[in-house]
Amino acid sequence: MRKEKEPKDTKELVATGSPGDDISGILDRWKHDENRTVRRVKARDGREVLQVRLPLGIEQYEINGRPDGRRPEGRESWLSWYRHRARTLGPEFALNQSDCGRLQSEGILYYYRYLLFFQIGDYSLCARDTARNLRLLDFVGKHATSKEAADGLEQYRPYILRMNIISRTLRRVKDNGNLRAAINSLAKGIETIRNLPELEDSTVFEYERTRSIKSLEDLIRQFRSQIPSSKRDLLKQKMDEAVRREDYEKAALFRDQLKRMPPGSRS
Repeated sequence: MRKEKEPKDTKELVATGSPGDDISGILDRWKHDENRTVRRVKARDGREVLQVRLPLGIEQYEINGRPDGRRPEGRESWLSWYRHRARTLGPEFALNQSDCGRLQSEGILYYYRYLLFFQIGDYSLCARDTARNLRLLDFVGKHATSKEAADGLEQYRPYILRMNIISRTLRRVKDNGNLRAAINSLAKGIETIRNLPELEDSTVFEYERTRSIKSLEDLIRQFRSQIPSSKRDLLKQKMDEAVRREDYEKAALFRDQLKRMPPGSRS
């Protein structure tokens, strides 16, 4: 009969801190507000970090590299380390179950961070981290000895693709405001997700694919509703924007142009 392990003494489970470890002062200065839970902060060495205020504490994420700041085997991440090993060993390289579990856990850290980037509107960094996790899926799919381990990650590809497509599109809209180009980009994204190879016996994959296509279609409809259908509509939109900025001189200019347009004109 297998001997059961003795339960650990609870003292072994609790680390000992010092008075200087108390973070009450930080929590007092940053009160929890469910509408403003994320902030970017300059660390002592000048680097920027991302902080999340929770009801009972604070999480901190590195902006670059692994979100927790660790450097496994001196590399930026486990993915970087295993890719180095794959290049070194060549065809002999393979990922066992433990390796895949390690890479999956690391991918979840990037998932948490790219959701925060999306939340604060930093679409470039969201696109960067989602692209990174897509490379993770490709790598595991190529080298994993266990199909189950590879499929466990692959089932989330439609969702990660959706987040990558949306973040890249919103970044470009933010930069140039070209909604028609954004719609074309989203339409191509829909086709990419729709044409993904089937994942056998995966309800999660099918659910994420259906949900992702719907999300992209909804965003296309939203963008289409914002495109002026005529010169008159465009002038009215510019006039309204000028009024919102309290630039009344420009607003009057657009109003005069509207008045000079022939009645019923939509050109």
